[in-house]
Amino acid sequence: MPLHEPSPYEVLGVPPTAGVREINLAVGPAMRAARYTRQQIQDAAALLRNPDKRLESDLQQPLPPEPVDQAVGLLAPVLADPLLVVDRPQLPPAASFLAVHRAELAADFAEPAPAGADPEPPVPARFAADLSVLPQIEVPE
Repeated sequence: MPLHEPSPYEVLGVPPTAGVREINLAVGPAMRAARYTRQQIQDAAALLRNPDKRLESDLQQPLPPEPVDQAVGLLAPVLADPLLVVDRPQLPPAASFLAVHRAELAADFAEPAPAGADPEPPVPARFAADLSVLPQIEVPE
């Protein structure tokens, strides 16, 4: 499916300066090329033969973009600077990552005990208090 509706000039393969004679002669080759349907070709030829509709169509068609010959010169200041460079921090060594297994998470997401059975929920063994959680203290001599 085309992105835009083809102009009648594209359908017939004639320049915008084509006269009625050129338009009539272009219908046959356009039909044989079969790039467009028969109805599209006939509509394009009828539109271009009618001076009022042709002028209206010409005014509605967007102008083609003008070529930029100095594109390299215009973009030179932008291309001189490097593109955005993001400094990514180094990844820590694999040994420093903590691996949590599903069995360890089971205690965290276990259903609580019924009310009244135990006033405080049990603390999983991996969260039990020991000396590893205390900060190191330098003892003066």
